[in-house]
Amino acid sequence: MLFIIIFVITLLIIIYIFTNSFHERLALTINLKLKSKNLFIYLSSLCLFLLSSILYYELGSPFIDVNKLYMAKEKLIKKTIIQEKNKKEDLKIFEELVYKSKQNPNNINILLDLAATASRVNKIDIEISTLTKILSIKSSPKLKSLLAQAIVRKADGQVTPKAQILINQALSENSTDPGANFLNGLLQSQIGNEKKAFEIWTKLYRNTFTNDAWEKDLVINIRSAAKNLGISDKVLNNNLKKKLKTNSPIANEILNLNEKDQKIRINQMVEQLASRLTKNKNDLDGWIKLYKSYKVLNYQDKAINALRTATKISPENLNLKQILLKELLPPEKEPIFSAEIEQLVNEILANEPKNINALFFKGLRALKEGENEIAIENWTLLLDQIPPGSQMALELLKKINNLKN
Repeated sequence: MLFIIIFVITLLIIIYIFTNSFHERLALTINLKLKSKNLFIYLSSLCLFLLSSILYYELGSPFIDVNKLYMAKEKLIKKTIIQEKNKKEDLKIFEELVYKSKQNPNNINILLDLAATASRVNKIDIEISTLTKILSIKSSPKLKSLLAQAIVRKADGQVTPKAQILINQALSENSTDPGANFLNGLLQSQIGNEKKAFEIWTKLYRNTFTNDAWEKDLVINIRSAAKNLGISDKVLNNNLKKKLKTNSPIANEILNLNEKDQKIRINQMVEQLASRLTKNKNDLDGWIKLYKSYKVLNYQDKAINALRTATKISPENLNLKQILLKELLPPEKEPIFSAEIEQLVNEILANEPKNINALFFKGLRALKEGENEIAIENWTLLLDQIPPGSQMALELLKKINNLKN
């Protein structure tokens, strides 16, 4: 608004000047009339014009879309609310897992959940001690990589000697582990071997998916190494081109097949995994992989059955139960509430009383059964967990008011 006012005043003054023989007046003022009123106007107009030009140059166009600005602000506020809510939920889950880990000190599933939650709430000491304990029970390159990452985070990004030992052990057992390779590149960079770091990171990047958590940091580090090595943008961009080929002969074999044969080969591999799991029924990771594989192949019933088995193997894993609940009640279909769904909802709420999905479905089931008071109770609790102005909140509030009336 200030810019517009200044601009309009400047424009009017300039019109006035040019319509009153500007050149003649200027000549007179230059000679003797330095203190005249007209000279003051001329100089003021030039200053105002200069000021308005500077404002435009620095700030850009003053015609801002207020609606877009308001929407961006609302989006930021909602995002902040969701982040705060998630943080509170994670802290509550963290405290519950600490208690459970004391009751079941050798339960790997509980300890894994505790380590992951500790990482999210920035309890690095707990994350490190928990991962160390898991490693004493069951050793794997992935766990060594995760522990090394936690140690490096605690050291503010410095690869310590202890982390270096874990990195070397992880890579000797699994040379393709992404976390260990990322840290190995970081180690090489920190000891001054930028060329080796660049080679490690670019190789890792080619096998990194766009939704992988470390991709953004990986690209930043690659560009930093390239700058230190004097590598041109053209060469760098060639190195950052992802290739479909992998180090796996089986993957390369599939990529070389046509679409029809690819599907046949993938089906064969999935069925081989399913066959192996019939002999090793307690392989949690295997059942989760099988669930994901069936989802990719669009075998919905088989995917749900694999997920059911995973939840039986790890009954403490609330995340698996939530995924199963969503699978059994897809949004595109009319919900049919079975005894299995009711049990899932109750189990989730017993461990997490403010779980959004469970509260919603419990309220919806109560509504279908004509139990309006239970529906109102659960949806009122749900309203406290979501942004007040969101579409979901408005719909729930409308339903609650209808039920009360």
